[in-house]
Amino acid sequence: MQAQPIRTSPDNAFGHATVTHRLPANIRNVIAVNPGFSSGVRTALEQLAREIADNAPLGTLPLPAWDAEQWNRELEPYRHERWHDTTWFFAETWAFRRILAATRYFETLQDPYGPMKNRELESGAPFLPVQRFATSDDPKIALNEALHLCIWGNKADISFALGGELDHSSGDRELLLADDSELAAGILAEATRPVHIVMDNSGAELAGDLVLAMTILQLTAAPVVLHLKFYPTYVSDTIIPDIYTFLAYGRSHTDPAVQSFCSEVGVAIEDGSITLAPDPYWCETRFLTDAPEHISRSLDDSSMVIIKGDFNYRRGMRDTIWPYGTDAPTAMGITRNLSPHLFLRTMKSDCLAGTDTEKTGTLDINEPGWRTAGRHGVIQLVL
Repeated sequence: MQAQPIRTSPDNAFGHATVTHRLPANIRNVIAVNPGFSSGVRTALEQLAREIADNAPLGTLPLPAWDAEQWNRELEPYRHERWHDTTWFFAETWAFRRILAATRYFETLQDPYGPMKNRELESGAPFLPVQRFATSDDPKIALNEALHLCIWGNKADISFALGGELDHSSGDRELLLADDSELAAGILAEATRPVHIVMDNSGAELAGDLVLAMTILQLTAAPVVLHLKFYPTYVSDTIIPDIYTFLAYGRSHTDPAVQSFCSEVGVAIEDGSITLAPDPYWCETRFLTDAPEHISRSLDDSSMVIIKGDFNYRRGMRDTIWPYGTDAPTAMGITRNLSPHLFLRTMKSDCLAGTDTEKTGTLDINEPGWRTAGRHGVIQLVL
């Protein structure tokens, strides 16, 4: 089946709203939370927000740019398109790279989303997953609980909240369209080769990811590899400094359990039990089937690949609105044997495959907009 990825034209209301409203609003929020930006940076950001809102051409990267050749290749198929009628997966990713150009990130290494990330940390809320987690002596039970804790952290998404309050609530299992946690926990309990976690948001979601990583380390024979964004993107996505900032805040938390947990994570990173693996690929517009060889070979040599968040789900399932009944391997475009892939995602877009057709159809009829509301989710294993 030929994949036809979602476009930003009005036929997809949520993708269209992203370019007409959400992206410009996020860019203006960056201006608001960074009062120290120069007038030139503020002007460049405002100009980019207007370009996107006004349906201008997609533009180019100002030179010099270290990744200009790569982005020129990715831009080529869309060179004559505009923001309001192009591939959504490309448009969003390209917009966030353009934000870094406007803020001169690679000259200053100042994270334009840093103030928003720090405000969440200062609230103390991101540490709730650490405080909520109750471990068990039974590895399968503990891993199952860690998976459920881990998925709902994906609700706390700064870009989705558009500067408003984040949702730090834990979800209800009845809101899952797929729940393969028991089978996944059984596979993880027997793991000996590395477990790879493709990460999404910082803050509360990062806390849940680290709880899952430490549970795997403590109860199995497998090391853990954390795949992070190479540079700031999608507002709250995790980059290397976010890890160390999170741990620093945690070590000074009022709860001794949080302090102890963050110290243990620091030791695991230091001794190599947890490997941090940032890569530009996770900031690019290619789907998982088109991952570069060094990524695909790494993931192939694993006990399990755990893929976090809505955007990474879209990357895996080729960001397409699949017909009812389409199975996940078809949606992913799998043409070879893979290690088990586990998707943990709360739904903030229309892309979905491999779930119960009757339940999905009923929701489509009775709860319009449920696919993009961030309430439902999947713990979906692809074997």
